Amino acid sequence: MESNNEAREQLRAAERAEAAPYVDYPPDPRWISPAFGVLATLLALAANLHDHPGWSSVPSTLVVLGVVGYVLWQRRRRGTQPYGTAPRELTRVYRWYLGGAIVIGTALLVMGYWAPLWLALPVAFLAGTLGLLWFIRAYDRAATRVRKRLA
Repeated sequence: MESNNEAREQLRAAERAEAAPYVDYPPDPRWISPAFGVLATLLALAANLHDHPGWSSVPSTLVVLGVVGYVLWQRRRRGTQPYGTAPRELTRVYRWYLGGAIVIGTALLVMGYWAPLWLALPVAFLAGTLGLLWFIRAYDRAATRVRKRLA
């Protein structure tokens, strides 16, 4: 019997170690959601400037640099980059975030093309900010469930 318990405990320890990069992390600073709002605003601005190719590349480049910079900053701040399969509780959050990002990004591009800037830019800022706020809160709740399950 003891050998079965030891094997189970070793499996749980391995699962905890595998999940650690996903659930053990410092809290995000308060400015991160508005920063994503700014990136969303730049995306809408780039779409609005489609008639001016020289100018539209500036906000587009800033969006790409901002996203890459964010990923590199998170990797350095956390000390790791999660790889492999995420715990099942987080997979659902990732799917919702990806779907929401596609819908919001598409809507921002469409709005950037056809809506006036006075409407497109504030809506883009709010969509980017609130979208990331939702993700941060949903991720924290799911990570808490993972920590409780593996405790």
